[in-house]
Amino acid sequence: MALDINILVEKNSNYFDWTTNIQNNLMGYVHKKLGHQPSVHVVHDLEKLDLNAVLLVVIDDELINNQKKVNALKQISSNQVIYLLEPMIIKHDLPAFFYTQKRYKFYVYDSIEESYSPTGHAKPGRLGAEYWSKLFDLSNSVMAVGGKSSKSSVKIFVAETSKDQLIKRDNLIRDLKESGVEIYPDHPLSSDPEQRKQKLKEMLEMVDYSIHMFGASRKEFPELKAQNLIASGISKERMMTEKKLTRYIWMPVGLRLSEEQSLAFETFKRDLESMHGAELIQAPLETLKTLIYSEINRNANAANNGVNSFQDAVYIINEIANTEGAIEVEKQLNSKGVKTVRSVFDQDDMSILSRHKRILRECTGCLLYHPTSNKMWLKSTMDDIVKSPGYGRKQPYKSIGLMSKENGEGFKSRFDTYSFIDLNNKIDASTFDSFIKQLS
Repeated sequence: MALDINILVEKNSNYFDWTTNIQNNLMGYVHKKLGHQPSVHVVHDLEKLDLNAVLLVVIDDELINNQKKVNALKQISSNQVIYLLEPMIIKHDLPAFFYTQKRYKFYVYDSIEESYSPTGHAKPGRLGAEYWSKLFDLSNSVMAVGGKSSKSSVKIFVAETSKDQLIKRDNLIRDLKESGVEIYPDHPLSSDPEQRKQKLKEMLEMVDYSIHMFGASRKEFPELKAQNLIASGISKERMMTEKKLTRYIWMPVGLRLSEEQSLAFETFKRDLESMHGAELIQAPLETLKTLIYSEINRNANAANNGVNSFQDAVYIINEIANTEGAIEVEKQLNSKGVKTVRSVFDQDDMSILSRHKRILRECTGCLLYHPTSNKMWLKSTMDDIVKSPGYGRKQPYKSIGLMSKENGEGFKSRFDTYSFIDLNNKIDASTFDSFIKQLS
């Protein structure tokens, strides 16, 4: 089945030509990756949207000023994944629900000139490179969403929170959605207390996880307690079943509370009736993400017995064009008694990404084989290693290595256990000594 993509842009937008380029480039890239021609349409009217298609929305000042269309998009977002394309910085404040959608900013900030510049497929140098990098990420996300035949089997309830934690809540929801998790509430809740309570109960009964985020400006302690009483009751009911409700109550590090708030929160923590099955976490947001992903992955791995562990292996990461050289590197490491696992490219994109994240989560060290000058690939791979706690990694890597012809100072500043192997020099038996030494 062909992948269907709609790109929504205002008729009078200054970025209509830019959108047409996105359409053509996206069509060509996805065709190359999937092996068949996708259907990519530029549309102006929401009434003509195909609700089964992946929706990209070009956001500019014209769209933000069209309140009717913004409200309609908000309704659509409850049932359909929306990717926001931002060709240039927006002058107006974005609608709140836009912050829960994945955004691709096709512009860069020049810290020297203190100005913003749009990227584009025909732009020279950095601006052109940034454009294709963002298009690459967008294409992979579009193909991942378009390739899903059904919603994720993992459902998570993320409770509403106070204003000071809204950005962190949006951050968490974006990451979970990007991983294919189904998020609740998926629409605004009623202001009627009884209807709201009933809907909360229905949602909490169907989800696998519930997350409550505690903020300094929270005045609605009764709401916090009411929601957790419902969750606690459901947790008790499901305690002896296979479908347990995993509960997290998160509080950021360094949160400043008034004396009254501190007393209320301490009382809440000691309320066994509300806290059944809940894990209270006072840590950075990334720690909360790690716990969630670890639990999801642990459950997924339990259902996949027989899959080998990568916990004592070195992950050799390479581009497909450099596979032959990476195989030689693997042979040399194996000859020194090092267990290895390499990048693979003979699976579909989602399987490759899932395997990549799992290895980063489990492996003992990483060795990047980079004989070319593809700086975008190198940066992206470095970022993946840095983000590995978000994939569920609990321990630091024992050794991080880079094999390249170019200076690796960028790595040295980001990783403590770092080794650089200069590919301008001859590779022999002693080449990997410093990298291997750190594995022990």
